Amino acid sequence: MLKRPVLIFLLMTALLLDAGRGFAQIVELSGLQSALPRIKDSIKYVNTLNRIAMLSQLRYRDSCFYYAGKAREISVRLNYRKGIADARNCEAICYFSLNDYLSAKYFNEALQIYESIDDQENVCQVLMNMSILLSDSGDDRRSIGYMRRTFEMSKSLKNDSIRSLVIHNLLVIDTTIKPVRFDSLFREGFRIAKKYKDDRMILAYEDNLAERLYHKGEKEQAIKILLDSWARADSLGFESEKVSIDWILSNVMAKQGKGLKEVDHLRRGLDASEKYGYTEFYMVFAERLYGFYKRTGQPEKAYHYVALLLSKKDKLAKAADQSGYNYLNYALRENENEELRNKAGWRTKTIVLLSCLFALSIALLFFVSRSLRIKKEYVKVQQKLHETTLGQNTELQRTNHFNTMLISVIAHDVRQPFSTIVMLASVFNHDVNLLSEEEKLGIMKELAETSKKSLSFMDGLLEWIKSKKTGFEYQPEELSINELIIEANTFFKIAQEKKNIKLTGNIPEQTTVLGHKQMLLFILRNILNNATKFSPVNGLIAIDSGIDHGNMVISIRDQGAGMSQRQIDQLFSAGSGDLDHHENSGAGLALSISYEMATIMKANISVASGLGKGTVFYLSLKNS
Repeated sequence: MLKRPVLIFLLMTALLLDAGRGFAQIVELSGLQSALPRIKDSIKYVNTLNRIAMLSQLRYRDSCFYYAGKAREISVRLNYRKGIADARNCEAICYFSLNDYLSAKYFNEALQIYESIDDQENVCQVLMNMSILLSDSGDDRRSIGYMRRTFEMSKSLKNDSIRSLVIHNLLVIDTTIKPVRFDSLFREGFRIAKKYKDDRMILAYEDNLAERLYHKGEKEQAIKILLDSWARADSLGFESEKVSIDWILSNVMAKQGKGLKEVDHLRRGLDASEKYGYTEFYMVFAERLYGFYKRTGQPEKAYHYVALLLSKKDKLAKAADQSGYNYLNYALRENENEELRNKAGWRTKTIVLLSCLFALSIALLFFVSRSLRIKKEYVKVQQKLHETTLGQNTELQRTNHFNTMLISVIAHDVRQPFSTIVMLASVFNHDVNLLSEEEKLGIMKELAETSKKSLSFMDGLLEWIKSKKTGFEYQPEELSINELIIEANTFFKIAQEKKNIKLTGNIPEQTTVLGHKQMLLFILRNILNNATKFSPVNGLIAIDSGIDHGNMVISIRDQGAGMSQRQIDQLFSAGSGDLDHHENSGAGLALSISYEMATIMKANISVASGLGKGTVFYLSLKNS
């Protein structure tokens, strides 16, 4: 009997080695899926996902792919190596016969991790799986070597339940074992399976026994065992075992010339394979049915299974193409199709010809459509990559610009209050004996006030930094303009007194606006800073207010040298500098930041100036 389907069954059995008994597996699967949303521990969550993936092989392979992939993704994030290895082992078994490259690759990745964490049971299991994969690829010598190595390793394992499976697989793969040795190993493996009440392995050994009895001539007894095994597998919910037994029975019936029973088992196996996602079994069943109807001169039915076979192979080819490797090549020879067409009677020739032309047209349209779709998807991917790259570059530029502005503000505005503190401290230290007690108290009061305002300034700077981050929410509050101006001007009182600059205000006492306190203080400080720096000795800084279209407009006028129109146009642009014509200009950018803050508050900053005419800054705010 053919070896490949048996190897597929062995690999499925290997995955489900410790899965439990019968319908208990299905019950456990349902329970784990229900409990999954309530699991809080990440490691336990990953282990549960891998367990669900393993149990999903019982019925639906797509579910195994999904849960194993999800477990691997989380394990990588947690650096949970065993979780990664368990997921890779499940994925490797899922890819068996679909993509031998990925299957071997994932087995090797799992093996390396299991060896690194000294997980001998799983090392043994993966080596066994790799042996089955090598056997399926036709490399019997290396396959037997791996299986013998697994056999020796299984002797030292604490849990000998895996040894039952290892012995069974060794007996299937290594055909050089002598009969006496074979019988001894068979009895040992069967005994272990019964010891652990492992229904799956018990069925496997009974199927093996049935094949041996059949070859010895005890055909009726062999068939009875196989039929009983199928019934037990059905009662226990072992879908993969039922499919495997149907395959064996179809071969038995074929050898006995019982064509109808052969077809019954092939059809039942095909339907189950399609339902539960056993693609490799589906392929061999469909091919056998195609061959049967071809031999028996039933071209219409043969064409039906040819179509099923080609459709499934096309899906396999797509799956392999998506992974970058394609090991499937199942094109039927043209002379075989020609032979089937010639055998069809004259009454069906026209129908067959039209069907072939129709199928050819559909296939041509399909391949053209598929090519266009792939090309379109490729263009979309390239466009998405391009857009992502542009977005990342823009974000990097924005971040770099933000960092530059932050450094500039620190260099420019943080310096002012500390300069004031240093100046007052210097006066106190060097001229302490010349100062009266009242003057000393005044200096200390000024130091305390400047320090407090410095902290307030830092709060404003932090608010600006926070406004640049995701999640900032602007919350306006009612603020007194006079109080804000007094607090903002604290930093510049000494400099104004030194230059004998007079600050006048003509704003009604109860004038209030809606805004963000720290941002408004930051804006006012920068305007007053420039007004103080650029005003001449004995100059005047005048602050007034007015109403324009329902908004409160604050004007701050100085008697400085003024600016040209070109300077005004560039004043609020990042990197233009703060009135950079003056020798006392700072690091730049502070007015640009002020403009950004005003935008956040839905306010507006504008300026009017001319060379030799001084400068007026206008700040328009919502009137409370």
